[in-house]
Amino acid sequence: MKESAKKESAKKKNLIENGDFSKGLKGWRVENGVGKFSAKDEDGELDFEIHDPGKEGWSLQFCSDVSLKEGESYVFEMKAKADVPRTLNVNIKKNSTKYLPYANGRIIDLSTDWQDYSWNFTMKEIDDAAALLSFDMGGNATSWSLKDVSLKVAKGDDSERSYRDRIQKNSGYFNSPNEPWELHFYSLEGKLIKVLDKGKGGEGIRAYPRIDKSGVIVVKEIKG
Repeated sequence: MKESAKKESAKKKNLIENGDFSKGLKGWRVENGVGKFSAKDEDGELDFEIHDPGKEGWSLQFCSDVSLKEGESYVFEMKAKADVPRTLNVNIKKNSTKYLPYANGRIIDLSTDWQDYSWNFTMKEIDDAAALLSFDMGGNATSWSLKDVSLKVAKGDDSERSYRDRIQKNSGYFNSPNEPWELHFYSLEGKLIKVLDKGKGGEGIRAYPRIDKSGVIVVKEIKG
C-alpha cells in the first residue's frame, strides 16, 4: 500500500474500539461505579437503565480508551437519546486522578429523539496512548441510549467541507482543571486566535463563551 493510501486509511479509521457496539461491551468499562446501571445492546444500539445514579455525574462513568497524538486534530461523533430529556457529560481526558482535559468536554442535552452530536479538537498535550473517553451519566436516574460512537483523525482539505459542517459550534460547559488554566480559541487549522478565559483552578463547571466564528476551544492547563 502506498504511503498516501495508508494516511487516508488512518484518517477514516475509528479510533474507538467497538464504537458501534457490534461486539457488545467489548472495549468498554465502568469507572467510579458508585451507582448502578445495566446495559443492553441490540442492533448496534446500547440502552442504559439507571438503577442507582449516585449523587454526582462522575458516580457512573461509561468509558473506553483512545490513543491521541500531540498536534493531531480529531472529530468526535455520537448519537444519543433519553427516555425523557436529560443532560450528559462527555469528556476525553487524561486517565488519572488529576483532571486534565484533552478535548472540548461537553454537557449535552438529550431529547427523546435520536440526535447527532459532534465536535472537533486538537490534541495540545504530549502523546497519550491511553486517554479516557468518558460518558458521565451519574446524578440522574433517567435511562438513555447511545450508538455510532466514533473518533477519527480530522481531514483538513477543502473537499471535506460537508464533513466539517456537521461539527457543532462551540457551546455548552466544561469542568475547570484543579490547576491554573486558560481557555484557548484556535482556528480549524490549529492557530491560536485568542485566550478567552483563565482561572486559578478548582472553579468547577463553567460555561463556554459564545463564539460566532468556527474554531476549536481547548482548556489548557498552565504549568508554572
